[in-house]
Amino acid sequence: MPNQNDDHAQALIDALAPKLLDALLPKIAQSVETQIDGLKKKNAELLDKLAETKKPDPLASIDKLLAKLDAEQREQAYRDAGFSRDAEGKLSLAGTQQGHVIDRQSARDPAKYREAKARAEAAGVTLRVVDNSDRDPTIRNTGRRGVTPTKVVTFDDSHERVRYVRADMMGGNGFVQRRLAAEREGYRVRAFHDPADLPPHARQKFALMEKAAQEGTSDADA
Repeated sequence: MPNQNDDHAQALIDALAPKLLDALLPKIAQSVETQIDGLKKKNAELLDKLAETKKPDPLASIDKLLAKLDAEQREQAYRDAGFSRDAEGKLSLAGTQQGHVIDRQSARDPAKYREAKARAEAAGVTLRVVDNSDRDPTIRNTGRRGVTPTKVVTFDDSHERVRYVRADMMGGNGFVQRRLAAEREGYRVRAFHDPADLPPHARQKFALMEKAAQEGTSDADA
């Protein structure tokens, strides 16, 4: 009898097993799919967060750009004002860089050349060899270009929006303020050593102003 019941139970299990399996498989598949979707979503979120951490800060990029532009504008202002930088990055007025000068004829004498080189090295400046014809006899061992004395030391070229300043007037504590004031008025500052440095139209204006200044001085002396 027990054997007969066992046989009936086994037969029932065998009959129901395929149906139970068919019923459970979709649910198992759905559960697995849901878990996979959840993992994919979580993985996507993690990747997005990682990308955000690596993404450059747009404000930081703008700050860097503005800083670069500001530096370039300052350098342009220096150039417009007649300044240049040496190999060490130091500013100096173009044409007034310090240096020790020896004429070419003296440089051919080994003793004089060694002496001049030693003085230049002791002063921490460069030794420059110049032709005798190029050397200004009023300037000794400075390398500075001479400045032609004039009554007019500054004037505006309103056409080109340039404020010309005589080179020896480009220094001093107030020069930076004067340059900034010129820029606020829309002018670039340029240095000149001699009226011949000026473009033709500016040279003509300078000549008229200089003549008026000279005549004014003559009248005052009289």
